Amino acid sequence: MSLRRRLLASVAGTLAAALLLAGCGAPDAGESAPPPAFDPPLGFAAPTGTLFGGSGSRVFGRDADDLPAALVGTTIWATDGGRLVHADSTGAAIPGPAAPPDRFVAGRPVATPDGAVLVGGASVVPGSGTTPPGLSVDLLAFDAGTGALRWNAATVLPWTERPPAVAMTVAGVVAGVAVLTASTDSQRTALGVDLTTQRVLWSADGVAVDAVLADGPAGGTALGVATAPGASRAYAASAVVALDAVTGLRRPDVPSGLGGEVLRAPEITPAGPGLAVVSGRTAATTLAAPSASLRFVDARGAEVRTVDVGSSYTPPRCVWDEAATTVCGGDTRVFAVDATTAAPLWELPDAGANRVSPRLTTAWHGAVYGTTVNGPVVLDARTGTDRDTRPGAAPVLVNAYLGLGAEASGVAGFGGGATITPAVR
Repeated sequence: MSLRRRLLASVAGTLAAALLLAGCGAPDAGESAPPPAFDPPLGFAAPTGTLFGGSGSRVFGRDADDLPAALVGTTIWATDGGRLVHADSTGAAIPGPAAPPDRFVAGRPVATPDGAVLVGGASVVPGSGTTPPGLSVDLLAFDAGTGALRWNAATVLPWTERPPAVAMTVAGVVAGVAVLTASTDSQRTALGVDLTTQRVLWSADGVAVDAVLADGPAGGTALGVATAPGASRAYAASAVVALDAVTGLRRPDVPSGLGGEVLRAPEITPAGPGLAVVSGRTAATTLAAPSASLRFVDARGAEVRTVDVGSSYTPPRCVWDEAATTVCGGDTRVFAVDATTAAPLWELPDAGANRVSPRLTTAWHGAVYGTTVNGPVVLDARTGTDRDTRPGAAPVLVNAYLGLGAEASGVAGFGGGATITPAVR
């Protein structure tokens, strides 16, 4: 299974409004009005379609963070086998978007406040004579409403590989800069692209950026993982680094912060506008004695809080609800923290209250989605109390109109296809 990918950071409020307008738009004469919005949805209808199903799909697995899709208004943007997919709530393709024919697009698309959808693509730079072929990567920006390609920014990497073997990750947008990473198991390069000038500002070879955080009114930080060239991030010792999102320069290590620990299989996920979760296996891990680490850090890399994850090879997976709360869930417990301070809010299971821990699928706008032996359930993100005990589904992606990536029976995942479930309340 590939490394878990981040649920990408987006800006709540104005961004959400922009996405809904881009995805829906005003209905033309004779067209039906968009369905009602539920923010957050607490119930889902029977499935209306699927994505990534059939023998033609190249999307497999059950890891929510690997699902290469984004919900934009009432539609779904995704990548599959090098293709860009724009689908409605039934899974039917919406005509319009298409990457240039020589681009192999991959990774989860990311919507921007100006109504664009960003996705990474790779292509071969032809060789000549004694010069071998090279690898070019692009950040492509599509119009969320029409699907038209607005622009693309390309650069040639210092290493080469076949495009289908290159993973593309748009970590997010901060300070007017989108950060894209192209990677294989043994190589990785991060790029910063100015969304106004549409040009590549910087590149950082050997670094894979996982999350972007706001740092003050106009600045931003790109948090990434540095691994030696030729080494696998999953097994080799790696260090977490902080780059200035505008210049790409490494920020100085903060004592007891990012520079103080070497991790294996490190993961970084947004935990708030200026907060991130850094997790992984520590160097002390052995087959007989697992040792995982989970820390909350701010945009400067300073440690805000450390969470005891016990004796485990795999730390909990954390999801920011794009509002005020970050929820983390593992095999045996689920807990929530404040998305600004990382202060603890609640934890399950609670033996005293006779409450079990759900299996976390996602969190969005104050709601936590998951499953128990009783089926899908929705919790209140701030208090952990049951908010709806019969929501009908436990999606791994949610917005005000749709859920994606869960079976109505309560089995979360997308092996054999990602189920689309419209929000109904």
